[in-house]
Amino acid sequence: MRRPLLALLLALASAGAQAGCARELSVGISELGFGAYLQDGQWRGLVPDLLAELARRSGCHLTLAPRPRARVLLEFERGQLDLITSAMQAEERDRVGQFVPYAYTTMDLIFIGDAPPRSLKALRLQPELKLGLVHGVRLGRLKDGVDGLLATRQVEYSPNYDNLAAKLAAGRLQAAIIPSVIHPKLRRDGLLPPKAVTVDLPENSPEAIGLYLHRANIPEPDRRLLQRHLEAMRREGWVQASYVRYVGEAETRRLFRREAR
Repeated sequence: MRRPLLALLLALASAGAQAGCARELSVGISELGFGAYLQDGQWRGLVPDLLAELARRSGCHLTLAPRPRARVLLEFERGQLDLITSAMQAEERDRVGQFVPYAYTTMDLIFIGDAPPRSLKALRLQPELKLGLVHGVRLGRLKDGVDGLLATRQVEYSPNYDNLAAKLAAGRLQAAIIPSVIHPKLRRDGLLPPKAVTVDLPENSPEAIGLYLHRANIPEPDRRLLQRHLEAMRREGWVQASYVRYVGEAETRRLFRREAR
């Protein structure tokens, strides 16, 4: 797997035609559904495409650093990684990084059964139902509802989404909260049961995700350069067009409904 990965890194590094950043920058990356995934030893998905285009436009050398997601976040906060992607804005990351939004995410309820609850409140009223979550994933506006389910001991944690999907398939869990770019790929790969239904929770709405640039690691001129090009990609519709390629028109409209295309 190392040679194809190295080939992609070299492509990212050499893609830019401008002077670029002062040095090569490390970007933490994890498998996150259609956000980023390995196929035949190559990184594919929304994030690799976005980073390749950002490298091409800015001239910056961006080196992918594959890590489990929890480790990516920890190493960024410690200054061991220069950039992270697919991140919600968070106070602990704002202390060390500059947030540049580029898209949106939303958390959906995946349910196995004939009568799916239409809200987390309704799920809480059925104590026999168990909800699956992945460790370390920020829940945004769903946090209060999940806290109520934690109080009734209806929550079980998994280390990753493949493990979570396996528990759903085995009937160990009846429901799970999974980001909207992850559960379609789990379904495509046959990891979710065919009878799994998706519930667009009323407690939820799309929340901004973006790139975090480590302030201590990346000089301000380089941060301005990356921000300018990423904002142009968003403004020109490049980011939304990429989402359409991976998740389709309807899901892209749902995610980006807070801004005009």
